[in-house]
Amino acid sequence: MRNLPQIPDSYFDKFKEKPVHIKPFDPSLVIIAQKYIKKLAKILSDFNLEIVHRGSTAFGIAGKNEIELGIYPKPKDWQKIIDLLTNYFGQVNNLEENYARFNDVYKGTEIEIILMKGYDAILDKKLFSYLVNHPVLLKKYEKLKYKYCYSKKDYMIQKDKFFRNIIKDIL
Repeated sequence: MRNLPQIPDSYFDKFKEKPVHIKPFDPSLVIIAQKYIKKLAKILSDFNLEIVHRGSTAFGIAGKNEIELGIYPKPKDWQKIIDLLTNYFGQVNNLEENYARFNDVYKGTEIEIILMKGYDAILDKKLFSYLVNHPVLLKKYEKLKYKYCYSKKDYMIQKDKFFRNIIKDIL
């Protein structure tokens, strides 16, 4: 596999210095995620897609107590799915070459719907699988979240470094 491309420091300038509110893991969010996945599967029923509960609530660790769902469409379906989700949820909140994010609220819970394609999707799935099987790393990740929650910018920089170091080890 090829190396992970470096993100320029300026990328993190879009994040503010305000704190990130980290909360203990709430197991009820797993049930909400399962219900929302069913809802999303109906919306995307014309596509053969993988929808995965990912992020802190999937790992069972402290976080922002929002739900992240990953969708990994085939490249040929990328734009069709973006258009469909735009019609359903409104404007895409973040759009990059291989990444798109929509936000929703379901039963009072923030939901991030994250689409990834190409090499980014491959790495994301590998990283998720690796972390699920390494609880010691998940504890380190949880500690990192608390340590850097005073600033969203520093929080995002440190998360990026943490994940990049793990990806180097698993490639």
